[in-house]
Amino acid sequence: MMTPTGGEYHLLGASAMTDAGQPVDIEAVAHQLSLINRFHGATSRPYSVAEHSLLCCDIAERFGRSIHVQLGALWHDAHECVTQDLSSPAKRAVNAVACAAGGTNAWTYFEATHAKRFRRALGLETVFVAARAVLRHIDLIALATERRDLTTWHPDRCQPWAVLHDDDPAERIEPITWLRLDSPERAAMTWQDWRQAFLDRFEALQHAPRVARERAC
Repeated sequence: MMTPTGGEYHLLGASAMTDAGQPVDIEAVAHQLSLINRFHGATSRPYSVAEHSLLCCDIAERFGRSIHVQLGALWHDAHECVTQDLSSPAKRAVNAVACAAGGTNAWTYFEATHAKRFRRALGLETVFVAARAVLRHIDLIALATERRDLTTWHPDRCQPWAVLHDDDPAERIEPITWLRLDSPERAAMTWQDWRQAFLDRFEALQHAPRVARERAC
């Protein structure tokens, strides 16, 4: 696959076994994620994976999570610049078709392979293991917020979403109340704005640990 920065990312083959054959470039990640829409484009406005990732990072910060968890929240879907953002129903369908054909959960295996590559490139493997539950919860809160603000889902005419525990009031994942994704200000932002916002947040989080150490000294 060609990358927007002129590189080549190999999904399979001998070259895919080396880091050189699977380059991870923050500029490319930010560019591609800002152009990939969530929900297969079934939203009231263009809503990119980059904006979703920034929302997750905002939620992590709001919850008082560490800089490392915030970076993990920002980076959790970075691999989708090469795998694309397949919706959860589509992922389940691909896995079901693969299993029915005598194979395994093909999509899960494919996506996990590249997710590990992108996390390893930033040295975030430990964060994604230690904070797996936290990052998953943050991702679901973002999903609930996106559903409320940007989709046509309504409890009276649509099926409940098991992933958000719609049928269990005690466990239901609620959207955030301190931000609206359908605000005019967010709708006015371009994909270039979200690309730059992603890069700026990444730089700030990468810089934060060093600043903290210097202040401590």
